[in-house]
Formats: sequence, structure tokens, C-alpha cells
Amino acid sequence: MQPQAEDFKALSRMVSDRIKEYIVQSGLQPGDRLPPERKLAETLAVSRPVVRESLSHLETLGLVDKRQGRGVFVKEQSLSRLFQEMMFISGNDKERRRHLLEFRAALEQAAIVRIVGKVKSKELEPLLRIVEEAGGAETSGEFGRLDLEFHRKLIALSDNPYLVQLTDVIDGYFALLGSNDSPEELAPDNKKKTLREHRKLVELLKAGKRGQTLDLLQEHLLAGAKSAKPAADAPAEPAPEEAASGEAGEAGA
Repeated sequence: MQPQAEDFKALSRMVSDRIKEYIVQSGLQPGDRLPPERKLAETLAVSRPVVRESLSHLETLGLVDKRQGRGVFVKEQSLSRLFQEMMFISGNDKERRRHLLEFRAALEQAAIVRIVGKVKSKELEPLLRIVEEAGGAETSGEFGRLDLEFHRKLIALSDNPYLVQLTDVIDGYFALLGSNDSPEELAPDNKKKTLREHRKLVELLKAGKRGQTLDLLQEHLLAGAKSAKPAADAPAEPAPEEAASGEAGEAGA
């Protein structure tokens, strides 16, 4: 008797977890091939349709790659899918975007910590070429693209693929929202300031000045976050009734 649809789905999810355990316990690495469906079905004591559905679920999650006529292979893992889901679930209000900008800055600062004192001057030359190219950009869109490229190449010098992946997802998220806080939405009157700070960052990295580099980077990246933060200490505007009564009192004094 065939299991009901809900039972079949629940069973396939359980088998998906068991296949993940099998991958870990067997020490399979990205690019390694899983056993055929028949072998997995025998090992896990379930039917082949259940194994087939479980593998499809794992493929959707980005954990395996099903190749026609070749089999199922363990896939190189990426944080991008998970992080994208987290961001879109969290919404896009101004406070959350500010928090995301702060996290974005923390990622790049983590990259700087790995870079300072280790990177060679010649490895920083591509950054200066981007700065020069950005100086000649004729549109804000082109300038924004080069601004992002500068920061992406800077982070890539850390040799940490996860820092690059997460930064790419955040920048893509801001670009999708078209947020005013996005590093891609750089106002034209800030062009000279941005170029000057980019050059200074490269100079500080060459000199191995970690503290100054981190301070400048934080100021550079969080300008948008500071403007997005509500001014909690700012005096509240008086209500129309209060303003009117105040004016009447002053007039009668």
C-alpha cells in the first residue's frame, strides 16, 4: 500500500536528514559521488521513490548536485542561500537596514584584520587602479559599481570565501531594494570624499597601520547607517495645540 502524500513527504524529510548524516559520517567531500539510489534505499531501509524525493529536497537546499546519467554528487557549500533567506524574512525597514549596514562593516573590518601586515604592496595596486577608474566615471551608476568593486577586491585579499560571499549577498540585497543607504546609491557630491578615503585606506594598508585603517573604514562605511539611525536625543516637536497655547501665553505676558 502506498503511503499517503503527507506521510510520504514526512518520511522523505527524515531520509534527507539521514542522507546528510551519511555524508558527514562517510567523510564525503565536495565533488564526491553518493551511492546509487538502489544502494541508498537498501542502506536506509526505504523505497527508491523516497530516496529520490529526499535527494531532490537536498538538491533544492543546495547540498547535492544531481547530474543526468552520472549520479548525485556532494556540492560545494555556500552561505549565500541561507543568508538571503534570513535577510528577506527580516524585512526591509530602516532600522533593519541600518543593522545590516553595521554587519556589512563588521565583515569588512574582519577582512582588514586578516590583511594588515600580510598583504604586499603589489597586491594593493589593483585597488588604486579602481580608484583611478572611478575618478573618471561619468555616471553615478558606473561610480557605484566601481565603489562596490573596490570593497569586494579589498575583502577578497583576506582569502576568506565566506567573507566575500556574505558581502556579495548584502550588497546585492541593497541593490535590489534600491535603498538610499546602499553603497551603490552614492550621491554625486560625495564622489571626491569617497575617492579620497579609498586612497587613504590603501595608504594605511601599505603602512601596516591596522588601528587607523579600521577607524577610517568604520567611518567610511557607516556614514549611511548613522544617517539612518533615529536621533533619540533630539527634542520632540511641540504639538500644534501646545505651540498655540505657548504663543498665546507669550503674547499675554
